[in-house]
Amino acid sequence: MRLVTMAGRLLLGALALLVPAARASAAEIPRFLTNIAPPYQEMVGDNLDGTSMRAFDCVMDRLGQRYQVALSPWLRAHEQVRQGLAQGVFSVAPDAARDTDAGRLSLPLALERWVWVTTAPAGAIPAQVRTGLPVAAVLGSNQLKWLQAHEANVDGAARSGAQLLRMLVGGRVAAVLMDEAELASARREAGIDATGLTIAFERYMPLGVYFSAAFLKAYPGFLERFNAQVPHCAAANMALSSAERRTALAVAHKVRDLLLADPTVLPALAAAWQVNGSKPVQQIMMEDRRYQAHRDQTDDPLVAGLRDHPLSAALYRLRAASGGMVSEILLFDGAGMAVASDPLSSDLWQADERKFSMTVAKGLDTAFIDNIAFDQSTSQFSVQISFAVGGDPSAPSLGGLTIGLNIERTLNGK
Repeated sequence: MRLVTMAGRLLLGALALLVPAARASAAEIPRFLTNIAPPYQEMVGDNLDGTSMRAFDCVMDRLGQRYQVALSPWLRAHEQVRQGLAQGVFSVAPDAARDTDAGRLSLPLALERWVWVTTAPAGAIPAQVRTGLPVAAVLGSNQLKWLQAHEANVDGAARSGAQLLRMLVGGRVAAVLMDEAELASARREAGIDATGLTIAFERYMPLGVYFSAAFLKAYPGFLERFNAQVPHCAAANMALSSAERRTALAVAHKVRDLLLADPTVLPALAAAWQVNGSKPVQQIMMEDRRYQAHRDQTDDPLVAGLRDHPLSAALYRLRAASGGMVSEILLFDGAGMAVASDPLSSDLWQADERKFSMTVAKGLDTAFIDNIAFDQSTSQFSVQISFAVGGDPSAPSLGGLTIGLNIERTLNGK
């Protein structure tokens, strides 16, 4: 159903000639605009490629939706969408899609990883914004807009990542904020030795598709269908890096060890499994459906049993002591049934999810780190890390433990 394929995508002026400079109707093939921004959109030979481009193409292919793509400067692209000359623009940050009356932003196709770069010792970078020391970012970048919005002492802006790093090593600014994806190439272009730089994570920035309100009105339900396919197509773009995995896993291990120091945990799991392990799957699924249907009813026995379990109070104390790093903790038995949770779990049965199949089903000493999840309602990023839990290494796991982390707070320590 695609008009434009990854193998034979026409670009720039050639593609623009295919699209008349007139308002597109619902009967026409939707036209979307983008700009070169490696690694999200970049030229590979004569084709437009990149992590966001591939994810966008994958989603549209799964939806059976034909489309056209043209390159355009960002400001012009947004103006064309506003005028109805294009149906959307990608991949853009939420700050570029604030006018919700004119359109809506999809779930992220990719993430920018913003890092501070300085020549100062590690640990002092984020404080430099608060103390008013001069900082910089690339002209027109999301990072520069963010610094200005936070009233940082922005001492000019560079036209490229390489120029930005030259400003840093030349002593013009104390630190620079940039997308980690461009750091390596910018450093090579600037001829700067990596050993002289200190890098610290600041935040993620989601990059999605901004669909015009007119397009969404002409295609009812399209955004919901698009978002439903994003996890299938953008999973690789939402994975933690190796360094991020190490940091997140270390935090999760500490939480796990604190919990397992409680002598009541393993007996509680064993007791729950003894009850739930003998239930037919059909009964477990029925209880799960009932729990989900009555989750807001505090007097429901299934809901009350999970909420009022003594270990749920222990999980609450662990989460409260984390300073916001831990967003959720869930303990489930060998049958996949939730035993304790904080906050209250959205469902009761976990055995149909990867948190179970990648841990309990594989035995002790297994851990599973899921991809980054983005909550549009809170603008928060989270990662779930799950462990198999048990006492005797030679015996089957008694259950599992899932720890949800606010991954930005985990990585930047704020």
